[in-house]
Amino acid sequence: MHKLKKLIILTVLITLALSLGGPLSRASASPLMATSPTLGDAVSFSVLGGETVTNTGPTTVFGDLGVSPGSAATGFPPGIVDPGSIHTADVHAAAAQIANTAAFGSLDQACDVTYTGTQDLTLVSPLVPGVYCADAFELNGPLTLEGSGVWIFKSASTLITSAGSSVSGSDPCNVWWRAGSSATLGVNTSFIGNILALTSVALQTGATLDGKAFAQTGAVTLDSNTITGLTCLPQILPTAVPTATLTGSAPTATSGGPTPTSIGSAPTA
Repeated sequence: MHKLKKLIILTVLITLALSLGGPLSRASASPLMATSPTLGDAVSFSVLGGETVTNTGPTTVFGDLGVSPGSAATGFPPGIVDPGSIHTADVHAAAAQIANTAAFGSLDQACDVTYTGTQDLTLVSPLVPGVYCADAFELNGPLTLEGSGVWIFKSASTLITSAGSSVSGSDPCNVWWRAGSSATLGVNTSFIGNILALTSVALQTGATLDGKAFAQTGAVTLDSNTITGLTCLPQILPTAVPTATLTGSAPTATSGGPTPTSIGSAPTA
């Protein structure tokens, strides 16, 4: 009887330890170590096309807009680039495209999670930081990013969102979308992150992007969008200039010092 009691107690303790061990082991697991690329000469750009950038409607781009090696940027106005400038086939756009290509390569990091075929990210929301890979990504609703770190989404081909989809929950400067061919944000999609596509990027009517839209060889197509890539610019704080503080009263003449002599006064005997 005594042995039976000990066996029951031991069984209960083991069961309790195993039930606690699952969550504890997951909580103490090493975080996924995705790293953001360096954008270099492309950091001031919010939109960068390889062949063209075309716009319809009152699009607003906060940051530079560039095209290289192509030279056509149409639809500005009615589109507005402010603050920022339009660079077509100049040295700035060319340097930005070189940096874009390098960043695209840097995003080819080892996958932490690999999905087969086309993955709807809405179905696996929320997602913690890491490198997520699939043949293609789609979004048919809201995606929430949880935690602190870097997210990289590597699509071998396309990234497509349906109308009204959204991505939220993280600093857009730490979210990266690498598309092996093209990326399309559907009507009124609210999206965060930096889209680097090998071929083309299209933002349909009313889609908003808190991040950057870069295409290496094809077009970036815009339609009444808001793109706020400037949020990822490095913040340079002004250097404080020390100011002297005067304390006390003005100096007075000390006794025993030289006595001023009036000019032109007659000498005394």
